[in-house]
Amino acid sequence: MNKPQDLFLDRNKSIERLGSELKEFIEKFVNSDEIIKIIDFINKKTEISTNALKCDSRSFVFKQFIQAQGKFKKTFSMKGIFFESFKFLIYFIFIRTFSKKKSFEKNYEICVDDIQSHNFGTKPERFDQLRKLTNVVFLSQRELKEGYNTFLFKNYLSSIIGSSTCNNFLFYFQCFGRILVGSIKSGVNLFPLFTRILLIYIRYETTFNHIKAKYLIQERPYNTSQIRNEIFHKYGGKICSVIQRNIYQINGVGMYINADILFTFGSSREIIELVNKTLGGNVKRFIPVGSLFTERELYNRKEKNDFPEYDLLVFNSDHHEDASSPNNNYFKDYYEHFNWIRKFAKEFPKFKIAVKNKKQFYDKKARSIIEKLSNVALLIDKKFEWSDSYFLGSKAKALCTWNSTLGIEFIGEGKECYFLDPGLRNTSWLPNDRYFLKVKVKSYEEFREKILLKLKGHKDNGVLENQKEYCYPGSNVSKNILNELRKLENIKLL
Repeated sequence: MNKPQDLFLDRNKSIERLGSELKEFIEKFVNSDEIIKIIDFINKKTEISTNALKCDSRSFVFKQFIQAQGKFKKTFSMKGIFFESFKFLIYFIFIRTFSKKKSFEKNYEICVDDIQSHNFGTKPERFDQLRKLTNVVFLSQRELKEGYNTFLFKNYLSSIIGSSTCNNFLFYFQCFGRILVGSIKSGVNLFPLFTRILLIYIRYETTFNHIKAKYLIQERPYNTSQIRNEIFHKYGGKICSVIQRNIYQINGVGMYINADILFTFGSSREIIELVNKTLGGNVKRFIPVGSLFTERELYNRKEKNDFPEYDLLVFNSDHHEDASSPNNNYFKDYYEHFNWIRKFAKEFPKFKIAVKNKKQFYDKKARSIIEKLSNVALLIDKKFEWSDSYFLGSKAKALCTWNSTLGIEFIGEGKECYFLDPGLRNTSWLPNDRYFLKVKVKSYEEFREKILLKLKGHKDNGVLENQKEYCYPGSNVSKNILNELRKLENIKLL
């Protein structure tokens, strides 16, 4: 077996090559003899398919990779096997000891998974329009506000005991022995992987014994689970779906998506090959509906848009090296696009320019490039519960960004947004394909020309004539999603 702790990827290579090498390693690792033996045993005991167990294994292994360092965390190191094996026993002895038989069952049309809270992460408010259209339940590990139907699954207390669920001491001890033997034989600590697999199994066996729904939806693609999807179908669920919320990144957000349906922003054919081939996804059908975020933040924000109007608005977000750095050239180009903004601001001091971050602006290097310019404002959201970017963008005369999803969303609203990509090297987020090349800007001179034309009132028909390929308008996204789910309820998704 190739050991994750021994892998090191040369970050001087192209992001496409790095992505291919990482996927190839993960595939070989997940299909290694010792892992397959354990997967086959779990499959026989739980009836979760080997495909689903492999899908979730790939996702877990990928999440242990540190992109900025080109290597894995110490998750699989044999140095941690005593602690991880002890933790395995404690977890599952605790779970079985405090498990209970089914005590209730509730029915809904839609179940929204992976909700964190009202204050951070995936917020239930983003699904308020769906709540107005049908009955919705939220799966959460935290208490939600009154009025939100919630199934609270916390600390694995009261996990399910039932004839259709493999939740017993013998099963856990048999798993323990096989994982221990497999770890010793392979020289890889397999306990973190299979602890995670079994926790997913128990969590959703418990959830879907109590909560019955026709449709499952979630927002964050990196938390999808094929094990969860199979259990949802096992207990009568019709469709498992995920909503596009980001531009997907090689070796980053969007890797290993598992869903029956991915509700996409737009209708471009490129996203199908990107998600299922390049990013290792397992999605059966892609349906364009628009952006759920645009619907809430632009169309359903019940306030007057009294934000100032800027000549040029730059959408930005702080870049964290571990998550954002695909190879060694990335940050050089990222900071160069700020130099373009600086140069443009100095060349045209009468233009009113703003750089809009989300909730903070921590990047000291980016700030140092642009913060002392008298005609450039650095903006963050005024309120925690709303993103001001949509109101600001709707009033700005010209828009640009490095890699913000807002750029795609505003094209769907009929406003061009250009993606600044010095030398066309930011292919981690923005592949040089037919879809993205139309909105990419590769040099300062090209950037200057396009923004000046926009400020003179010109429209870029090369972009806007195909705006639905990028994003559908955001006014009726929730209704679109519900209509599509109901339409496909009794159709077998291939």
